[in-house]
Amino acid sequence: MTMDLRISCIKHPVPESKINSSSLALYRAHTTDEMAFKLCIIAALVAIVNCQYGAPAYKSAYAAPSYSAPAYAAPAVASAYVSKPVAPAYAAPAYSAPAYKAPSYGYAAAPAYHAEPAYPDAHPAYKFAYTVNDPHTYDIKSQEETRDGDYVQGYYSLVEADGSKRTVHYSDKGHGFEAVVSKEGGAPAYAAPAYSAPAYAAPAYSAPKYAAPAYKK
Repeated sequence: MTMDLRISCIKHPVPESKINSSSLALYRAHTTDEMAFKLCIIAALVAIVNCQYGAPAYKSAYAAPSYSAPAYAAPAVASAYVSKPVAPAYAAPAYSAPAYKAPSYGYAAAPAYHAEPAYPDAHPAYKFAYTVNDPHTYDIKSQEETRDGDYVQGYYSLVEADGSKRTVHYSDKGHGFEAVVSKEGGAPAYAAPAYSAPAYAAPAYSAPKYAAPAYKK
């Protein structure tokens, strides 16, 4: 809608020098009323324009999500109260002991030992002899021994480093060991030289003779 408003204005105002005082007061009052009227007209136009063209209403393209209030179930409270909390009763689990089977080892049965046979006391008797003759090592020796019950007798011989031959005859006739040693051959025996102590004569010293000095009176 469009509205045309025409406001009449004084196009050729009269100079104030040609107007008397009363006319001047009337002119100024008219001018003031005219300005107030113009301001009212302008304010009315502004109000009309605002009414015709209101603020645009924006419609949201997205609908606001609707949330449903969560439903909480009130906790069930028992009517009976106790002074102390009661510990829950737990049943102890029942464990069955495992059954172990002892391993079986296949060992052979222990052999049966028989008692040693009883041998009767035999009469001890033996005889042996040997001889060694090695010219490279000069190992020359021999031995012979016989036994008849508790009686033992024999001998052994060997060549020693000096070339002599030592022979030992031994025997035990039931009352102790006896040995007889003999030696033959070898290097000749040297007699130790006899040393006589030298005779020293004691020197004879003669006492010196001194004459007594003669004193003059």
